[in-house]
Amino acid sequence: MAGHKYFIAFLFLVMLAVPRTAWSADIPTVPYIEVSFATEGPLSVFSAPDGSGYAFNQAFDPTGQFVDGTLTIILYNDTPPWGVPVPFYPREDIFLVDLTGDLVPCTEGTIPDANTDADGVTSWSHPMFTGGWVEPDGVNRLAFFVSGWILESAGLEELRINSADMNGDLVVNLTDVASFSESYYGLYGYASDFRWDGVVNLSDVALLAASLGTSCP
Repeated sequence: MAGHKYFIAFLFLVMLAVPRTAWSADIPTVPYIEVSFATEGPLSVFSAPDGSGYAFNQAFDPTGQFVDGTLTIILYNDTPPWGVPVPFYPREDIFLVDLTGDLVPCTEGTIPDANTDADGVTSWSHPMFTGGWVEPDGVNRLAFFVSGWILESAGLEELRINSADMNGDLVVNLTDVASFSESYYGLYGYASDFRWDGVVNLSDVALLAASLGTSCP
């Protein structure tokens, strides 16, 4: 995964090179994001590079049961109470990112469902297109990348994400099967616990098998 550690820095440089849209004028200072989930408590989302994983509204709780994990944000142009919601901000300029680079997205693989609405609100309910994995483990590793800003937000420490593409090369193949076997036959690792319940077992094998051969669109 070391080759992906510089993803955030690379993305930042790419975003600087792209002409800003008219909406960027609505964010004159440091933007702020307020986070909420449809279900409270720790959540896990299983992903695949081609988007065939589970959607946010089919997240897992710690017992492996499906729950609605839809992630909703309000985008402000500054920290409240001074900031106001930013309406109709383009979804293509809002990314969910892993600060360590272990979660690797396909192009636009972690953007929200839609532009922000008139109240500055948008959500993630659809499947993502990612490889790799991220587990906060008490430390918030996830953040948002918006208009050149990396924004950490309270609440994201409840979310973890894993993928059948365990090594983050954006292809699910035998290399990932080998990585999975290390947890299946050895020590537990969250990266292999696709149906998150604290055990790597046949339910996880089934999800890996269904994703074999997938890659970014």
